[in-house]
Amino acid sequence: MAYIKWMDELTKGLKILFSILFLDLFWMVYRILKQARAKNWSMMVVWIVIAVFLTWIWWIVDLIFVIKDDNVIEF
Repeated sequence: MAYIKWMDELTKGLKILFSILFLDLFWMVYRILKQARAKNWSMMVVWIVIAVFLTWIWWIVDLIFVIKDDNVIEF
């Protein structure tokens, strides 16, 4: 998928920017589409639940992992 490839190829600075609150939605869509592409429906549902209920705190986890590993955390 073009969106997943685009997100993977972003510079570290843009990845950090997209990890900030409200912009973290880009990473949530990225994870959901990546799981849909892999046909991993249970993890896709988990990411949807996290996106709906835990976005207010999950962006901090994304920010830390992007700074540390240059990629977001995935289960």
